[in-house]
Amino acid sequence: MSRTMSMLWTPPGEEHTSQTGLTLAAIIDTATAIADERGDTAVPLRAIGKRLGCSAMALYTYVDGKDELLDLMYDRAHREFGTAAPVSVIEWTERLLELYLAHPWLLDIAPARPVLGPHQQQAFELLLGTLVPYGFDRRDVVAIASSAYSLPAAAARTIVDARRAGSAAEDDGEPSWNPRLEALAAAAPDFAERFPLATGLGHAAPGGGVPSMEQAARENLRRSVELLVAGASDRGDSADAG
Repeated sequence: MSRTMSMLWTPPGEEHTSQTGLTLAAIIDTATAIADERGDTAVPLRAIGKRLGCSAMALYTYVDGKDELLDLMYDRAHREFGTAAPVSVIEWTERLLELYLAHPWLLDIAPARPVLGPHQQQAFELLLGTLVPYGFDRRDVVAIASSAYSLPAAAARTIVDARRAGSAAEDDGEPSWNPRLEALAAAAPDFAERFPLATGLGHAAPGGGVPSMEQAARENLRRSVELLVAGASDRGDSADAG
């Protein structure tokens, strides 16, 4: 673990370079490209070596194995989050959503296994900065920060699944929802009577060329964060007044 942590925090340009010109950065970038193409973390070292023109065994000079490589990939991907301070918690969560959509495999790395790299930590620091003006106590900050990570992850999963389903539906020549809705209407003609509250919610209509499920996921994320922060603020105001 200490070796991995040292690698995570080694400044760019100070990494080991072999006589063949192979670098740790090249390995991470190649592994990331393969993960992006596959959409998951199942990145064989053999596939990385093939693209880099070396054997899988040669990669062990740089990384101990898949777990260490995933940690390095995870933090390197968070470099794309940027260092500019977001103006709100909503902007921060939307930025994280775009990171997840660019690299869906990030969603497969369990939050219970913290990487603690510099780029991930920088993103977290930016999130905390958006909460400072509210004056929340420590427990509220921890709760909101936890939701600020989980809400974009949930939205990203919905969007990724919707895009995959949409792609499959295009191959079949019809929208993915239509067959299900038609089958539901036939199987449960009294659906609206049995579930009036759910039926009353309706479905998000497509707009601006964005698939309806994706549009709904983005809007729900924004609204959820607004409600979360507003609720915490109101609770704090009530406590102060009391």
